[in-house]
Amino acid sequence: MREDGTYRSSVPFKISDMENFNIESLSKLMQLSISPAVLISAVGLLLLTVTNRLGRAIDRSRNIVKELDLEKLIARQDSMAQLSILIRRASLLRLSVCLLVMSIFFSCLMVLFLFLKGFWVLPIDTVVVGIFSMNMAALLGAMGYLLADIFLSLKALKIEVSRHLRPDDQA
Repeated sequence: MREDGTYRSSVPFKISDMENFNIESLSKLMQLSISPAVLISAVGLLLLTVTNRLGRAIDRSRNIVKELDLEKLIARQDSMAQLSILIRRASLLRLSVCLLVMSIFFSCLMVLFLFLKGFWVLPIDTVVVGIFSMNMAALLGAMGYLLADIFLSLKALKIEVSRHLRPDDQA
């Protein structure tokens, strides 16, 4: 945008425009792109955590199924309840993974649109804000599913240890 409030032509960036595009404007563009890049890194760590939890739920489900197949279980009903919870947990974690990947995708789109705005001076502020909003919604949804998984894992733990606790210990 020019100082008089009008937009420069949305013609693609040309070498002749180099005198208008200096190190300072490139520096500012890079600063704007840092926040989405940090968000990608943070969401990547969350994605690693959630996929590890998903792997553990799947492995535990396979172990319970093997035990049920061998009929070695004393508490068959408890194992069936745990298996049901593990299937629900895996579904919640799958949804969380999908939303985290969407969040990373939206972060990448934000970087792309910020660079497009910087190089071609396009009036796409509303698009960037919309993408940021979708990014945050996906991240919040993923955290909600992760929290639901944590509550279910505690429910499964109570089922597993309930035979070994006294009634007054099961608060």
